[in-house]
Amino acid sequence: MNLNDRNRRYRNRLLVSTAMAGATLLGLGQNADAACTPAAPPNYVCSGVNTTGQIVPSGIGLPLDAGDLLTLLLAPANPAVTTDPGFSVSTSDPFALGILDKGAVSYTDANSSALSSTTGIGLGVVSLVPQVAPPYYGPNPGGAVTIDTNGALTGALIGLAAINTGDGATAVNATGDITATGANGYGVLVYSLGSDADVTTGKVSGTNVGISAINQGATAALSITANGDVTGGTGDGIHAVNGGQQLDVVNTILNGTVTFSGPTVPAGSDLNVTAYGKVTGGRYGIFASNDGSGATSIIATTAAVAGSSEDGIYATNGTTATDLTVSAAAVSGKGGIAVTNNGTGFTSVTATGLVTGASNNGIDAYTDGAGLTVSAAAVNGGFAGIYAQNNGTGATSVTATGTVTGTVDNGIDVYTQGTGLTVSAVTVNSGENGIRAYNSGDGATDITATGAVSGTGSDGIFAFNNTAATGGLTIDAVAVSGGKYGIYAENQGTGVASITAKGDVMGTGYTGIAAANGIATFNPDGTIASVAASLNATDLTVDAAAVSGSHHGIYAYNAGRSHENHGERLGDWCYRHSCHQRRRHDEPDG
Repeated sequence: MNLNDRNRRYRNRLLVSTAMAGATLLGLGQNADAACTPAAPPNYVCSGVNTTGQIVPSGIGLPLDAGDLLTLLLAPANPAVTTDPGFSVSTSDPFALGILDKGAVSYTDANSSALSSTTGIGLGVVSLVPQVAPPYYGPNPGGAVTIDTNGALTGALIGLAAINTGDGATAVNATGDITATGANGYGVLVYSLGSDADVTTGKVSGTNVGISAINQGATAALSITANGDVTGGTGDGIHAVNGGQQLDVVNTILNGTVTFSGPTVPAGSDLNVTAYGKVTGGRYGIFASNDGSGATSIIATTAAVAGSSEDGIYATNGTTATDLTVSAAAVSGKGGIAVTNNGTGFTSVTATGLVTGASNNGIDAYTDGAGLTVSAAAVNGGFAGIYAQNNGTGATSVTATGTVTGTVDNGIDVYTQGTGLTVSAVTVNSGENGIRAYNSGDGATDITATGAVSGTGSDGIFAFNNTAATGGLTIDAVAVSGGKYGIYAENQGTGVASITAKGDVMGTGYTGIAAANGIATFNPDGTIASVAASLNATDLTVDAAAVSGSHHGIYAYNAGRSHENHGERLGDWCYRHSCHQRRRHDEPDG
């Protein structure tokens, strides 16, 4: 058969790929000695210490010929493979144990059976139905894969591979150490077209990816639980996908490289990743993509997650997905935590430890859905510290209980088109604005900072309510400093604008505190030209301790209905604001 024929239909290519993968897992050489022997049909029992790879069912070799296909076709369905105490395989064959059959295929090992191949796959379990004519493999009703083992699994290419082309469940429970030692090795590779896929592991490491699980069951859920440390050398620590591209198993197995091809397939429902040990990846620490119809959840609250060339944790929901939730402890990478919810649900990011983005944002959260909440401790970003953008509905809230630093851009940068914007922070440092809050929605804006806030390149605190915003604009701060303004507040919406500053406020370039109820327009040099009336705004209040600026200390202008100014009017003030766009270090404005 022509493995490189890219003109065959998607379904045929998938089945051919799976067929060849199964054959590869089961052979690539002479038949193994019969250490895995038939018991009551269709079951097998594996025993003894073995130095040759084991195949179930027996009598299959490569390359596959008509006789091999007939053997597979006539083999009893639903084989269950078990082990006797003392069973092991350590071989230079390109497999240690491969199980290929139709229907429900299972491997159960309660004897800590070690399986090791120095050239290929440690354990491979495949469910498929062969046929002798193209597309070589057909529908697999009742097809399922179950693996339950506490043995150590080692392969040069893949430690453990589970491939299910049927419509049943895929269940992997592998609690022993799993290792892939080759140049492009995958510790665990799971590919499922059936119902729910559940993967539970202990310690896993791969020279490329630690755990990779691809679920393309139409309405199936994918769940990964890692009870031990997971390491991906050059790729991801944990890679979890609902939908996505098909696994090209031919290249994956025959050529020793896991590859994906074909169109993106929307599939799946919920996607859950829970990591109890440390997760490390040369690319992402944890990567999760849900093109299904359910919610996405990542929990890594007991140990650190680290990426290198990309984010520590990256999670995205497609348009048909719902909620997206990330709960983590310490996270680090090029970016720390990055989430994008293009679905309809709520988005939540919680981090109880230090989150570090070496050259990108510490936390980057975006949603088109219903509400956005970010709750963090300390955050360091090589670009921005925390970036949160709600282009959907619902409330937007950012809380940081530790120091937040945005080295190049803003410390905390929040934008909403939803209902209400709340920022609660302690100490914030930044190369631009310390805290920037931009409300294009219809709710109130509330900013609280109990520690020092600094924006060396622009403002210490910048807050803006557009004309649709309701409920007013409130800032309650202590010490604030900015390279332009200490505090800048513009309320074009309804209600009261209130600024309270209990400590020193300094605007090095312009004014210490500039506050306006109204719609400001600006001169070419950035100074204010006029403030148009905002008929829905009411009082404007400034209550400050010590305030200083190179131009003025406090400037307050009320073009609202009450026309009551509390504070001082000390002349022209300036600021130039532009349309708010999502920004990472590699996604600059304009």
